Amino acid sequence: MPGRRITERKVRLDGTHVEFDCEPLLIEPGRRAILRYEIDLDRAIPGTDLVVPAGAVTIAHYWMDQPYNVYHWLAGGRTLAYYCNVAEPLEITDDLVSYLDLVVDVLVRPTGPSQVLDEDELPADLDPRFRQLIARALEQLADPRPISREIERESRRYL
Repeated sequence: MPGRRITERKVRLDGTHVEFDCEPLLIEPGRRAILRYEIDLDRAIPGTDLVVPAGAVTIAHYWMDQPYNVYHWLAGGRTLAYYCNVAEPLEITDDLVSYLDLVVDVLVRPTGPSQVLDEDELPADLDPRFRQLIARALEQLADPRPISREIERESRRYL
């Protein structure tokens, strides 16, 4: 898909959203997508000591049937981390990948345990349906090895 662009839309719980212009690597409308995005500025990950440097590449993986998406961060071809956004997938089309960000994230490093982030930022009045979705995602990501192996394999196909 050389030269094509696609929008990634992250919708927040308050209805606001942020959009990113990405390169589509794989689009299966209504099913899954893999996008590429280059980081333009150093990005410190709050609550961790990780800094994703400018020039690093994000290979982002989305599924309509999973309660999360995964950003595979690479610098110089080396995996820095897998950043799992707990989310409700909203839409995957040829022009748009959209998800509802459910605040909680899981940082998985190539070595060491995974780290759950931002749970303390959940609103007290969060819809119980979203709490169940978060619990399901955290359960699935409790052992990150299977998903990290899958992400590594899939990302390498496009590098």
